[in-house]
Amino acid sequence: MPIALIALAVGAFGLGTTETIVMGLLPELSSGLGVSIAQAGLLVSGYALGVTVASPVVAVLTNAYSRRYTLLLTMAIFTLGNALSTVAPGYWALMVARVVTSFSHGTFYGAASVMACQLVPPHQRAKALSLVYIGLTLAMILGVPMGTVVAQFSSWRVAFGLIALIGLAAWLSIYAWIPQDKVSGPPVRLYAQLHAMTRPLVVTMMLVSLFTSASMFSLFTYITPFLQIRTGFTAHTIDLVLLLIGGGLCLGNLLGGRLADWKMLPSCAGLMAAVTTVQLLLVPGSLYAWSCLALLFLWGVFIYAPMAPLQSYVVTCSGSAPNIASAMNQSSFNLGNAIGAWAGSLLVAGPESYAKLPVLSAAFAAIGCVLVFIAKYFEKRMQAEQPTQNAA
Repeated sequence: MPIALIALAVGAFGLGTTETIVMGLLPELSSGLGVSIAQAGLLVSGYALGVTVASPVVAVLTNAYSRRYTLLLTMAIFTLGNALSTVAPGYWALMVARVVTSFSHGTFYGAASVMACQLVPPHQRAKALSLVYIGLTLAMILGVPMGTVVAQFSSWRVAFGLIALIGLAAWLSIYAWIPQDKVSGPPVRLYAQLHAMTRPLVVTMMLVSLFTSASMFSLFTYITPFLQIRTGFTAHTIDLVLLLIGGGLCLGNLLGGRLADWKMLPSCAGLMAAVTTVQLLLVPGSLYAWSCLALLFLWGVFIYAPMAPLQSYVVTCSGSAPNIASAMNQSSFNLGNAIGAWAGSLLVAGPESYAKLPVLSAAFAAIGCVLVFIAKYFEKRMQAEQPTQNAA
């Protein structure tokens, strides 16, 4: 594997960490900024909405640029945004800095995915992509818990400062190791790429991405106060719980790829049904330490398993529009993040209301499961139309 893939993985690690770091910093942000837990949680929604709006726009604006230049540009925006977060004087300044950071998210992942495939022979593309996206998985396993520990012993500002340094390291690595793009034929017209995104199967799968992400973030955003109130865990114990969840997310990443290679849509439906079941069991199970730990580990496995396959499947279904499809599906994921975090903020008014968070998460997962069955119908219809088109 080319060493250039490490540069892309470092960038993915930084993006994944900054996207989710607020979840582990809610108490510190709440006390440091003088806002409620619910208001601090909306910093997740602000970032997610920024990704939702900016990803397709930035993808279109950078459509004529080389992917190397696009990677350097988006990582520079990422580093600047986290530097602004470090010195933000108040809540709204931090919100603006988070939105600035979010402009880099979807376009970086889209360019990184295509670049990774260019760097290796066709038979090694899956392995190359898995190496890049292991950075995102490691952000869940290490980035968030380590950032939480740093904030507890110093300040949330130090955590954002370290993420900015990761961005700088990624920019330097990309500059040094990523080559200029390989040209393989004339570029696909922008109109044709946007038209490909209107296919019913593509639209339905992006909705599945949205509700999968909403299911995850409606609970994950408030996981620290949830565990403190429902299970009685201390702040330092929660650091270990975040590592446990991260282990589940890592296992889910591996499981999802294998299941997707077997049967993509049926396995996705089964995983969403499993998430629904685990979340409903978490309502009573969160009152007891061991049952809560077991259920959260399983939740991490099941909720994360569909994420990478959904991204890959949407790109495949889009045909000639991989860049736009990748960016727009990232918008779907992050709109789900915003909806989940916002919906969860409506339920955390009092200690007794935290029991409703798993129910909310289960409802989002159930909707996603129904949408998978609708996607299966569109898949069959598309497969039936292809022989006719080929004959014509």
